[in-house]
Amino acid sequence: MWTKICGIRDAETARMVAALGASALGLNFYTPSPRSISVETAREIEAAVADKDVSLVGLFVNHSLEEIETICGAISLDLLQLHGDESPEYLAELGLRFPELPLIRAFRVRESDLASVAAYMNECNRCGKRPDFLLIDAYSPTAFGGTGKVAPWTVIQEHYQIDDWPPLILAGGLTPENVAEAISAVQPFGVDTASGVEEQPGVKNRARVEAFINQAKK
Repeated sequence: MWTKICGIRDAETARMVAALGASALGLNFYTPSPRSISVETAREIEAAVADKDVSLVGLFVNHSLEEIETICGAISLDLLQLHGDESPEYLAELGLRFPELPLIRAFRVRESDLASVAAYMNECNRCGKRPDFLLIDAYSPTAFGGTGKVAPWTVIQEHYQIDDWPPLILAGGLTPENVAEAISAVQPFGVDTASGVEEQPGVKNRARVEAFINQAKK
């Protein structure tokens, strides 16, 4: 089970999470977020886990293509995650600029089905560029993610087009206590958490990180 711990804010935490067996570390470049980091801190994190088998995921929310290019020029990211209102056309252009970087497109879901995801994927097909992964998170009117709200597992289970859409990464309110149940219900490719393993926003708890990873990989 692919496991991502998002909102890593310092090199020490990065080393700890990598050593516990996480598949990926999420680096948040969205300034309004309490988990956001500077490029300088991201470079420190990159250096801290250079010898670890862990991927670095850059999280962006409505950044310009030029802003992403600047950050990618300063740090070697392994994946790009778009968590805002980025259009399929934006996705296609980003894919042209970074053909070597897999793209994760996040959706905040609250409806009774995944019609908005289906419509987006249809537009991606028209534009000639599909995301490499889809991340389904819980909807919040006040934040783009990291709220601790649980995503609608039943809706995802019933409506995710697993044979046609990219691999699913499940997010939204996942904790050590519920991640095994979530995986059993939804059968995703991977899981992603931030607040579910924290003592306070941006501060990871070692015991909770370890429990989350162990429960997910069971």
